[in-house]
Amino acid sequence: MLEFHKQILADLVEEDALLIMSPGLGLFKIFTSFLDLYTKGNHFVLVLNANQAQEGVIVEKQAAMGVPPEEQLQIIHNETTSESRSAMYRNGGVFSVTSRILAVDMLLDRVPTAMISGIVLYNAHRIRSNSLEELILRIYRKENEQGFIKAFSDVPEQFTTGFAPLENTLKTLQLRKVHLWPRFQVLVSSNLSEASADVVELRQPMTEKMDTIQKALVECMEVTLAEVRRQNSMVDVQDFTIENSFFRSFDMIIRRQLDPIWHRISPATKQLVGDLSILRRLLSSLTTYDPVSFFYQLQMVITSNTAKDGAPTRQYQSQWLFLDAADKAITTARKRVYLKQNDPEYDQNDGPIVSDGNIRLRLVPEELPKWNLLHDILNEIEQDMPEEGAPVLILVDGARTCSQLRQYIDGMNKPTNDGEPIPILTRLIQWFFSLQKSIYQIQQEDSTSTNTSTTGSTSSSFNKSQTQRGSAPLNKRRRVRGGSATSAVTSSRPRSIVETFKTDVQEAVDLLNDPGPQEGKNENDDDIMMGEDDILPEFNPVSPGSIISVQTYDNDVDEELLEDLQPRFIIMYDPNPAFVRRVEVYRAMHPELDVRVYFMIYENSVEEQNYLSLIRKEKEAFERLIREKSIMAIPMPQRATPQQDAFARAVSSRVAGGQLRNKGPPLVIVDMREFRSSLPPILYAEGLKIIPCTLQVGDYILSPTICVERKSIPDLISSLNSGRLYTQCENMCLHYDMPILLIEFDENKSFSLQSLSDMKSTVQLSDLSSKLVLVTLTFPKVKIIWSSSPHETAAIFDDLKKAEEEPEVDKAVLVGAESTDDVNSSYNMTPQDILRSLPGVTSKNYKLLMNDVKNLQELFKLSVDDLKKIIGAEQARKLYEFIHHKTGLQEQS
Repeated sequence: MLEFHKQILADLVEEDALLIMSPGLGLFKIFTSFLDLYTKGNHFVLVLNANQAQEGVIVEKQAAMGVPPEEQLQIIHNETTSESRSAMYRNGGVFSVTSRILAVDMLLDRVPTAMISGIVLYNAHRIRSNSLEELILRIYRKENEQGFIKAFSDVPEQFTTGFAPLENTLKTLQLRKVHLWPRFQVLVSSNLSEASADVVELRQPMTEKMDTIQKALVECMEVTLAEVRRQNSMVDVQDFTIENSFFRSFDMIIRRQLDPIWHRISPATKQLVGDLSILRRLLSSLTTYDPVSFFYQLQMVITSNTAKDGAPTRQYQSQWLFLDAADKAITTARKRVYLKQNDPEYDQNDGPIVSDGNIRLRLVPEELPKWNLLHDILNEIEQDMPEEGAPVLILVDGARTCSQLRQYIDGMNKPTNDGEPIPILTRLIQWFFSLQKSIYQIQQEDSTSTNTSTTGSTSSSFNKSQTQRGSAPLNKRRRVRGGSATSAVTSSRPRSIVETFKTDVQEAVDLLNDPGPQEGKNENDDDIMMGEDDILPEFNPVSPGSIISVQTYDNDVDEELLEDLQPRFIIMYDPNPAFVRRVEVYRAMHPELDVRVYFMIYENSVEEQNYLSLIRKEKEAFERLIREKSIMAIPMPQRATPQQDAFARAVSSRVAGGQLRNKGPPLVIVDMREFRSSLPPILYAEGLKIIPCTLQVGDYILSPTICVERKSIPDLISSLNSGRLYTQCENMCLHYDMPILLIEFDENKSFSLQSLSDMKSTVQLSDLSSKLVLVTLTFPKVKIIWSSSPHETAAIFDDLKKAEEEPEVDKAVLVGAESTDDVNSSYNMTPQDILRSLPGVTSKNYKLLMNDVKNLQELFKLSVDDLKKIIGAEQARKLYEFIHHKTGLQEQS
């Protein structure tokens, strides 16, 4: 470890604090070193928010260091039974556990909270107010004031948004101090500057066509962004800049500004918000995708914007597609793949020609400039390679680029004929045209079926809409832009096109992973017949000089990758500021190694702009954190609810005439599945005691007579459409005197069920409001309560419980259960939830299916006759048709 690593670790051991570092400076190394301090001895430490990859790296590292299995990090997941978890907690050790499991275990007293040595929170930037992590820390600090709390994060930007973000985060984490370690900190700069630098920065110019496409897409984005600002002058548009729009976080920024008035903004503005996201992805794909895949992605965007049946074209298409800049981008993207006969460049190129009848296309796929640059770098490394050899590490951003580079490296030395594309581009072109042909055949079949159905129709308006949907010839352009078969696609069956677009990524990955015939086995390879349980008779060591490893950036795992591989040559194919720091730390920790780094970046590109903006944003974030740390109020420890409130409640004349009753905090029984929401932590923070259990009826039991079914807006719509809400209301009316349907809104969004644009002049039976009216007419006993936020819901629950008796857990879990076996059921709840959401599966027959089949896979293999024997003919038909419904692509294949 470097000197600043040791200093940070010493500060953490001394006091509880939140550690915020610049990305790439070794946060994961400090985190694992801190955990190693508690692997030996009688300690009980809980780790939260570590993902599966990070847990695997920690276990592997501890095993390599010789740590006994019983002292290594123990992972608790959803398959670990409650009895096993209780035994593990009592034995002590270091555990990595999900927040949901730990919260439930602590509420049910399965965890000896007073014996916990401490809680360690990784990825602290993901923790939000009213989260399960906050609930865990509240319970922990209430029963254990001696244990430690440590939090780690290397994303400083997440602590600079909102009002007093750092202070509020410290309150949530039950902490009072924060340690800031930016790259410009004196000790960090001193440690990293001691290593000798051998960095080759290669600024690769883009091709003329790539530059044209980039300028055109940026122009489209500027026009779209200006239109968003013009139509929404009532909100703060200070962050609506073209620079911010290049980042994924911009989608969150713009939605956060528009969510409170989302019900009032026009459909055109909603379309513009979606267009900005599409344009950002296209700009990113320009430098990372090969020209064939980029052109296909652009065509799928065009196809998805095709006019709907009988509707004006411009009403449903993205407006940026009608700009001259969009036409230039689409045409130029096509010319990077093939040329038409009417193109001026057609006779100036020598690419191969493909023809289909009278259509002649000249294939001119353009290689990415970085491919040739990578070829030159590898040749230079081969010349400078020491005699004993040395590993070469290539880092890219994304699995797609990783697969493409592996294929390019494998085939870059294979000879090709003059004018013939390199092997990888040849295969991509074959895939492109075969997929285009499949799409065109789908449209031809749809057109045929549409014309057949039109023949028997007498409606003039219907005939008019069918005329608008006639298919154009293959080489003709309709009112959508583009230059191939996809341009002529109509929207008579949009489902097929959407499904085709959804399978694009998987098919492309399969294509890239398929070695193809040109990468087959060499004649000189040895044939070894292997059995299923056989191993190789001998192992031949691989020379370090022959290792060229292509990997994707993987944050914390990259640190272990550098230590394991110890490369002498590192090629950063895509720029990444965090990995630049990791290389600096790696060189400082291994000064004996002569490491050369090649840094590749497109000159004057959005890629370069994003890289520089990330560095600047990080620096500004730390400056804001340093300023807020110097002026913020130190958060004081949050204590339990004052006893005066409980006394005032007990002597209130509204409760039993003012008779003094001290029964402790109000009790609410909560269904296990409700811990996915933020309401249980809020209820606990408001002083209510919550008991988690598996309920058959309702989500919250407030008293022996009050049952609440909570529905968020998306869940309400889904439940109404599937009919699940009808069954839930029926069960509540059957078992409780006061069943309540609580409709809860998001506090950051408008308190409106439907936007004004969704209102219709005539009310139809399929409308959301009509379905709610039917629910009230069918179940007049059900009370509907509207809540603007989870905090308002907690206040409603408190008011409803004031004059009521406390619920009994043993009776609540038995309500709706056919037998006591259902209470302590060993079934996995997640597959059970999936099963109950399927068509044809009701609350009355789902247990019949669970008793007859072992899992969902076995259920999907049953015939319709087998299902009839279990759940009846009508329900079996619905379930079987849903399971075996074929999509357009499946029918085509």
